[in-house]
Amino acid sequence: MLLSSSLIWVLAQISIPGFTHNPLLLLFWFGSGALLCLVELLLPKPLAKHFKLVPLTMGVVAFIEAFLLWRANYIPPFNLQVIYWMFLSTACVIWVRPMVLKRKKYKVPEAAEAKTLTEILPGQRGRVVYEGSSWQACCDDRSLAIPPNQKVYVLRREGNTLIVAPDNLFNS
Repeated sequence: MLLSSSLIWVLAQISIPGFTHNPLLLLFWFGSGALLCLVELLLPKPLAKHFKLVPLTMGVVAFIEAFLLWRANYIPPFNLQVIYWMFLSTACVIWVRPMVLKRKKYKVPEAAEAKTLTEILPGQRGRVVYEGSSWQACCDDRSLAIPPNQKVYVLRREGNTLIVAPDNLFNS
């Protein structure tokens, strides 16, 4: 603790010729940027999937702000610096981040055939044989019932449940 407080005091006393800025502010913004970029790398996978590139974007904006403060003739008060950072971070997350992320191209899969083992009642689940295995399945149309031993088409998979449609929907 004593070492870190003396390091901060030494940094505050540093005078670089022609450098009129507070080095602690620059250290704060560079440190914040580095920390936020590290958070992006260390986020657990579910959070990283949900907050994809948000901490990285905010860290890059902190680096940009530190660079702009370093090059500026006028240093605004710290509260205004935080407001600038929040505004730029929000703008980058809303407008720049989507340009960087790859958009998933939605491809409609070819419907695969399956056969019902049990009756699938409206809004409930039943069993189907799909690719040689028994799967839990429910009908895409929640008001339809599908009798056993009927051919169905697999539309998609949600978790370990197949979403199916009866063959007669496509043939009528």
